[in-house]
Amino acid sequence: MNKISIIIPVYNVEKYIRECLESCINQTLKDIEIIIVDDCGSDKSMDIAKEYAKKDGRVKIIKNRQNQGPFVSRNNAVLAANGEYLVFLDSDDFLDLKACEIAYNATKDGYYDIVTFGSYYWNDGASVFSELKPCSFDSGDEFGNWLFRSKNISWNIWGRLIKKDIYHANLDFLMGINSRLIMAEDVLAMFIIYNNCKRLNFISNMLYYYRYNPSSSTNDKSIENMKSCVRSFEIAIAKMREFALNNKCNKRWQKLYISLGVHECNILKRALKIKESKFGFIDKIIAFVEGRWFVIRRKLRVKFGI
Repeated sequence: MNKISIIIPVYNVEKYIRECLESCINQTLKDIEIIIVDDCGSDKSMDIAKEYAKKDGRVKIIKNRQNQGPFVSRNNAVLAANGEYLVFLDSDDFLDLKACEIAYNATKDGYYDIVTFGSYYWNDGASVFSELKPCSFDSGDEFGNWLFRSKNISWNIWGRLIKKDIYHANLDFLMGINSRLIMAEDVLAMFIIYNNCKRLNFISNMLYYYRYNPSSSTNDKSIENMKSCVRSFEIAIAKMREFALNNKCNKRWQKLYISLGVHECNILKRALKIKESKFGFIDKIIAFVEGRWFVIRRKLRVKFGI
């Protein structure tokens, strides 16, 4: 068993994948495997990936039957992973060369189920994307109460070291979701992962570089793609509600997570209406009221825990 499996879904990122893979094979922690998921793209990304696989035996390639998106690709890779912990890396992003070593040491010999670290936003230079204050939790309820009173909630699956057993605990549920999610897949996955975690460690080290990629699905503002994003959020919200109904969850952060998902989905729906020139006066009033209530509700939650 390796200490860490780095999981990288790959789809049409030939411009960035070399830097991504260089950041993996040159990690100071050598006891790792790098699992590349070929998601059936049309460019030369996988030709580059195969070059690295020939040079480094730690690089493994698995192939989807058809294009399935990052959510299914990650689940397929988890099934093949041999690491004690998992790192999820988007193929247009890259890691600090000490990321695996620092994060693995922060598990305290496997005590922590998940280690979360800071990240930079990369656009021909680095700026802070997510900066964390060091803190740790020894129970799920302790973490849930802290999360409920946090102003900014991070639900990216990247930027973390996750114990494979924690991910596996509900892998059947995740793999049973047959829909192709192009957005909100991180929201859904982290909702379920957090439910399984008992011991969590947040460290201040900035170890992940999140790249601005104008070609990514999240930056595609076409009407059809925006509709797909809304559908993805609606599916993720429905699945979170289904999971919460059938599993014992911390009710406070469960409700918070789902409400934040609904809020983000409503923002997308409004953006779609604007794009379609269907955003009217009543929509403006609703958007204003919802926006003000969101701010008030967050202040009450953060300051008073209600």
